[in-house]
Amino acid sequence: MHSILSKILGLILIFNVVLWIFALASDDFAINEIKHKKDQISLSAILYAQIALPIMQDTKITDFEKMVRISQKFSRKVIPNSEFVNIYRFEAEGEHSEWFKYFDGSAASRQEPIIVSGLPSSLSSQQRAQPSFTDQIVGGLFEIYKPLVDRKVLTKPLVEKRARFSSQSEVITNEAGSYNLRVLTPIRDGRETIGIVEVRDSYQIKDAYFGRNAMRLNLLGGISLISCVFGIVLAVSIAFPLRRLSKRLDQKLSPDDIAVQLQSFSISSLSRRRDEIGKLHENLVKLTKQMTELFQEKEQFAAEVSHELKNPIASIIAYAENCEDAATTDPEVIGKMKAQAVRMNKLVTEISEAAVVDNDLVTKKRERFDLSETIGEILDHYEDVNEYPSLKFVRNIQRRVAITGLQDRWGQIIVNLLDNAVSFTRPVGTIRITLKKTWRHGVVLEIEDTGPGVSEAAAELIFERFYTARRGNAVQANASGLGLALAKQIVEAHGGQINPTSSELGGARFVIVLK
Repeated sequence: MHSILSKILGLILIFNVVLWIFALASDDFAINEIKHKKDQISLSAILYAQIALPIMQDTKITDFEKMVRISQKFSRKVIPNSEFVNIYRFEAEGEHSEWFKYFDGSAASRQEPIIVSGLPSSLSSQQRAQPSFTDQIVGGLFEIYKPLVDRKVLTKPLVEKRARFSSQSEVITNEAGSYNLRVLTPIRDGRETIGIVEVRDSYQIKDAYFGRNAMRLNLLGGISLISCVFGIVLAVSIAFPLRRLSKRLDQKLSPDDIAVQLQSFSISSLSRRRDEIGKLHENLVKLTKQMTELFQEKEQFAAEVSHELKNPIASIIAYAENCEDAATTDPEVIGKMKAQAVRMNKLVTEISEAAVVDNDLVTKKRERFDLSETIGEILDHYEDVNEYPSLKFVRNIQRRVAITGLQDRWGQIIVNLLDNAVSFTRPVGTIRITLKKTWRHGVVLEIEDTGPGVSEAAAELIFERFYTARRGNAVQANASGLGLALAKQIVEAHGGQINPTSSELGGARFVIVLK
């Protein structure tokens, strides 16, 4: 599997390759410049034809006189670029090279003085012969670029005699790799073509490409260097911390000190980061802490279960030994043994239910349901099976209070709290159930009674597993002490809180707040 570091570096490489290809190989500046130059010489040819037309229309002068006058009109002092201009007398017969030439721009340019200047003394032959590293790179890119331009600008060689009717143009390449541009435009006297204007030019694509891209190459090189450095720093800042986290998560945990190893999961260098990596590390640390608490809780739960099961098992063993010693089957002794066995069975059932609750809170899908309706159905059942005429249930339930959660587990909370209230209130008293939803506090459920209430000391203990403070009428056969512990676990798993307080009725009040 490829690491995230190699993927980031690969993306940086691809980005730079695409950037260079797009910026250099796809640049169409040469195509535009060639087209512009071609349009310019076409317009110049038309202009030159108009200049030469009056002279060539004059039938009173000889061809030599026409040649002299045209040479004067097209001298370099009048037309700076006249060295690229030729003017012919059109002849239907014969080849273009055989036509009479009124003006030869190349010959006129040879008559101009040539100024020769020497190369700077500081520029040695070795310096001229050795291209720079930048020139070498641009030269390599030019070899890719020029064939692309050739396909778009090169034309077939023109046919000179067709210039009798309309302008003709061509763009061809020469041995040096440059482009030669040529335009032929007719000089017309009415419908008759009496002459041809030829305008030539060239385009040094290599020089233009080098001049344009030398600076751009330095700019692209700088961008590439910055992107590579930035990408490497980014990749290292992401990949290495993730690799450290991966190694820490991949280490094998020994069964003897799992909790200790989980508690030491934190990496100090990552705990100071304030980005996504730091947030990931923080969440993983929270997860390991939750796992540590879970291990400790399960260990404590196993110890508590073992302690609770020892008592009924020890009682059963003692009663059995007494029966053996007395060699009798005393019904009272057998009844006590049965009661302890029933108590142990009840305890095992409650422990199994606690395990089911743990699984449901993690795996079951939570759905929207009407809590008001659920409480109403449970209260209807309690009123139907109530054995105490003087025990009253008072309802104060707001309608259509809906929450998202596990409906059966919320039903278990209400049953556990009502069972607890009934056991402490019977046979005479009042149990009041209040449900309301407010903007400030959210959903609030209160179950209060007229029983003995909960002392401040007991308020911190009643939610512990297997704890019971039942006395007198509140004593309940086979009570496991898990009811309130499960209720608190379910409420907190739904993001709520449950707290015991004193009731206006004189007894206990359990308040559940769910925001």
